[in-house]
Amino acid sequence: METNIIRVTIRNLFILYLSSIVTLGCSDTWDEHYGNQASTLSDVSLLQLIEEEGDLNDFLSILKNTYVYNNNHPTDVSFADLLDADQTFTVWAPRDGTFNVDSLLLECATENGDSLCAQHFTQNHIAHYIANNNNSNQGTVMMLNSKYLNIEPGYFHGISYAAGRSNIAAKNGLLHIIEGELPYLYNVYEGITTLDDYLHIGSFFKSYEELELDEDNSVQSGIIDGEIVYSDSVLRRSNILFNRIDFINEEDSNFIMLMPNATTWEKVYTEAESHFNYGATNKADSLQNYYANLALIRDLVYNRNIGCQHMTDSVYSTSYDPTEDEIHHVFYKPLETNGIFSSTYVTDSMECSNGVIYNLSSWPFDAQDIYFFPVKTETEIESIITTYSDCTFNYRTVVTDSVSDGYLDIVPNTSSSNWKVQFQVSDVLSGTYDICAIVLPKTVYNTSSRDFKPNKFVATLTYETEDGITESQDFSNECTNNAYCVDTVLIGRFDIPVTSYGQSSAKVYLQLECSIARRETAYSREMYLDCLYFKPVKDDEEE
Repeated sequence: METNIIRVTIRNLFILYLSSIVTLGCSDTWDEHYGNQASTLSDVSLLQLIEEEGDLNDFLSILKNTYVYNNNHPTDVSFADLLDADQTFTVWAPRDGTFNVDSLLLECATENGDSLCAQHFTQNHIAHYIANNNNSNQGTVMMLNSKYLNIEPGYFHGISYAAGRSNIAAKNGLLHIIEGELPYLYNVYEGITTLDDYLHIGSFFKSYEELELDEDNSVQSGIIDGEIVYSDSVLRRSNILFNRIDFINEEDSNFIMLMPNATTWEKVYTEAESHFNYGATNKADSLQNYYANLALIRDLVYNRNIGCQHMTDSVYSTSYDPTEDEIHHVFYKPLETNGIFSSTYVTDSMECSNGVIYNLSSWPFDAQDIYFFPVKTETEIESIITTYSDCTFNYRTVVTDSVSDGYLDIVPNTSSSNWKVQFQVSDVLSGTYDICAIVLPKTVYNTSSRDFKPNKFVATLTYETEDGITESQDFSNECTNNAYCVDTVLIGRFDIPVTSYGQSSAKVYLQLECSIARRETAYSREMYLDCLYFKPVKDDEEE
């Protein structure tokens, strides 16, 4: 599982294993890294400057009531204490009356609220190192909460400096007084897991979030009762969904996430659930919830740095895999009418610190676009065959556009043998499929062959019911192929009740049986079988 280091509360404010709060002692390494760079400019601290200004009392009260966290645990060190210590900071302090101090103080009254207030407000107004306000300064500044805010002459992230009140030197940094609260930008992950309008999807992400110790970057202090004890613990936030979708919590990325409203989501999720019915499988409900959510979400996320360079032509989601034989997760003309990013679906958007969330009025995909895909079972893979009789096999490879890599040559034991071969079919969903076999002409192996006799066969589908009972469906029609070309032979249509998607054991098996009578000489018992092909049937096609 890939993970990312949590950068909350001043990059893991290690200053907080303090031997004495009064001295605010820090590790030598921390002091060297963020040591005082402005000590020759003034003999007062940033905290003292803020106290002396007279119209920063609201900001000061927040500094005194929000506390530095160490690995998700509060310490006794307030941010006011921090600004009185020997480390270099730049502070953008909003004047009194320009933000709602009462609501922030109310939020600070609980431990969780204190953490949120520190992340969203206090750390959003403080940065390490010196950041001047001058006529040439332009770019971004990384704040203590790891957000990158824009700096330009006269403005900081769109908020103007108070006239004549910037670049005020302290012995441990600079103070700028600004005309309002700096906006907090959620990253995409924070947005969907925090804001009520997005929790119908965000709660799924949140349920897989974990914190784990980063042993390589933590400092060991000894062993007690056989267990390693750490004096400085670095935690990592991990989520298995980051590996499946992308690291939408990374601040240095640039994502687009499509976000349907809750009503639309409920409708499409109900449909997806019907295709991920695990029947009597152990933990069927959990599997259904996981895979139905994943099937819908994985095409909602796009990386603008990778999959959207040619947006006028096409985009591909973060689930796109160029190594797959079949092309999925690619969408064409996304900005044109009925395109997935067009005003046909997108009503408005929310800017994020690492991209943007597009709010959708309706769902831009069909199930067949994003998860209810055709299932191709390559029969030349030896492990696919579960049982067989009256035949032997040749596993052959071939290079041609019309054949998928290779094929299975089924050779009858005798000139009159009606062989049987059963194949396991993995990853079919619960739903209606047209079940097909793709049969090849003999010229695939020998271009000079004049054996143009078709095959004739019947098929039996074995499947599992919702109650866990194994049943079979015999397709009554005898199938034949066109022996002069690659032919997709329709065996029949069937509604598969239970899926084994993502599981090690298949629940669906298809048996082909040669059905040539002894006196039928117009048919060939030897079959070149390319693959089995299960094609999804749309609801409006089922009749």
